[in-house]
Amino acid sequence: MPPDERRQTIIAAARPLLIANGAQFTTKQVADAAGIAEGTIFRVFATKQDLLVAVIEDALDPAAPCAAIHALPAQPDLVIHLTGLFELLRGQIDNTSAVLAAVHGMPSSEAADNQPPRVGHGSVAHQDRITKLRGAIADSLTPWADDLRLPLEQVASLVRSLAFSANHPYLSDHQFTDPRELAEVVVHGIIKD
Repeated sequence: MPPDERRQTIIAAARPLLIANGAQFTTKQVADAAGIAEGTIFRVFATKQDLLVAVIEDALDPAAPCAAIHALPAQPDLVIHLTGLFELLRGQIDNTSAVLAAVHGMPSSEAADNQPPRVGHGSVAHQDRITKLRGAIADSLTPWADDLRLPLEQVASLVRSLAFSANHPYLSDHQFTDPRELAEVVVHGIIKD
């Protein structure tokens, strides 16, 4: 298995263990879940803490959701497209929130040791994630650019913000649980036709 693929396999195996157990999982459990020898983990990650940081960084990395947005099938209808975007973003938000909740649930000293550098709101990394996601969303909306009242970047920002606020485990009031309904409100507004 190529090194990058091995690294991603280990991270993917560790993520559900982190979510379920916080940092209390063992590298043996990760190895079993990944179908590899335990020693293989330490050829990729020097320590378990390095593995934990890699899982957190992977959860925050916008590359996978951006690739998934770019891979959305072409749709003839903006509501259908936005529904797919909201579904995809909901899954990403759920996954990231689960990892961050697991880290938040760790004892303070353990959580501090396992934070990747500068992941907080307002950090350069946080702004970079927002910019990349907004760019991917804007790209996906290009077929409708001439029909939109606002510039693509603003619509993309609105879509990202709505997805986040509708799905964030601590911010959402769970009024918009149906991605299609949210897409229809974005496209048609709140005024009855």
